[in-house]
Amino acid sequence: MRDLALPLTQSEAFERTCSKLGLTTTRISNRDGTCLIQTRKLPLIGAFHLISRGPVLSDPADFKPFVQQVRRDFKGPLVVNAPADAVRTGGLKLARGAELAITDLIHPSEMRARLHQKWRNQLKKAEATQLVVTDQPLDADRHKWFLDAEAAQQTSQGYKSYPGPFLLAYAAANKGQARLYTASLAGRPIAAMLVLKHGSMATYQAGVTTPEGRAHCAHNLILWQIMCDLQKRRVQRLDLGRADLSPGLRRFKLGSGAGIETLAGSFLFHHWYAPRAAPSPHPDRIARSIGS
Repeated sequence: MRDLALPLTQSEAFERTCSKLGLTTTRISNRDGTCLIQTRKLPLIGAFHLISRGPVLSDPADFKPFVQQVRRDFKGPLVVNAPADAVRTGGLKLARGAELAITDLIHPSEMRARLHQKWRNQLKKAEATQLVVTDQPLDADRHKWFLDAEAAQQTSQGYKSYPGPFLLAYAAANKGQARLYTASLAGRPIAAMLVLKHGSMATYQAGVTTPEGRAHCAHNLILWQIMCDLQKRRVQRLDLGRADLSPGLRRFKLGSGAGIETLAGSFLFHHWYAPRAAPSPHPDRIARSIGS
């Protein structure tokens, strides 16, 4: 199997974080690709399995036989949030796929030329200010202000994301891979963005700002710095997350030069209605369980 770019929830970094938190995951890999399965035990239902943005395969046509292998080995309901390139998925479709903003990290001069005009002008405005952007590993004490602000933002704006304890566990399990980029003015933080690195990819995880940060276009400067830093560190793709939740976020993410990648959707597999799984397509299956 060739090296594959793994999204956050399929990455070894995510797997290590779940292990640190005592959550049960299992990885199945063979010459076709790899897949990280999350397992929870629910009242009345029992074991419930989730594959988030996987399996990640060299050939998308192998999706169905790979999932059939998983179903053979894992009893109980299985939900697969299938990647964009999944074909002939099978299963009962529960929801359409989310639209993600993904940017390829290329030479800075090419990335700058790719910026939308308004976004580029906002970046120039921020660059002309006295803003200073710093990059630090996420730290529970030093960055309590950010974690508190993000938690309050989730409550006020009515969305859910990974809580502070998960982010800190990620930072502890993956040294130096949870990076907080902070824009400060006269020594005061006025905006910040958290990025999680995982192999050849990175994911924008959270961001906070203030009225002063918005006035100075601080997020434009921070994201630009993130893109340039990650490219220098040989990260190939930056996942900016969902682009279908609000028009403002969509404009900001696409203005940075990102493109839209639409996931195939979420599918339920269960023995009540699904056809019997086919035998494992390859004998070189390797499985590893983590957690309890």
